Amino acid sequence: MEYYMHDIPAQDFLPIFVISAMVIFFGMMYAGFFTLVKLRLVKSYFMVAAYLSWLALVGCMYYLGELLRVEPYTQKVLIGAMVGYLIFPHVVYFLLEKVHKRFEHV
Repeated sequence: MEYYMHDIPAQDFLPIFVISAMVIFFGMMYAGFFTLVKLRLVKSYFMVAAYLSWLALVGCMYYLGELLRVEPYTQKVLIGAMVGYLIFPHVVYFLLEKVHKRFEHV
């Protein structure tokens, strides 16, 4: 089934705009809290705020997908992106710590 922009009801444009902004906001909150905790600039219990931001991000992405009436393949891509966005910062900081230990403390 093909979807076109005219298939989206006019009353959904404002919710789409707001949810899109929330996706950006919660994505920045997740990355920000995660980074601050990993750099030890804030206490480690702030990691809960990072994961709550990620959960809010997932909810917003799901709702945005519903509003935009995405196809099943696109839904799977969005799920993969959300899982990747959860895991990727862990991998980056793990690699940074290993490199730091190997080359800075010779």
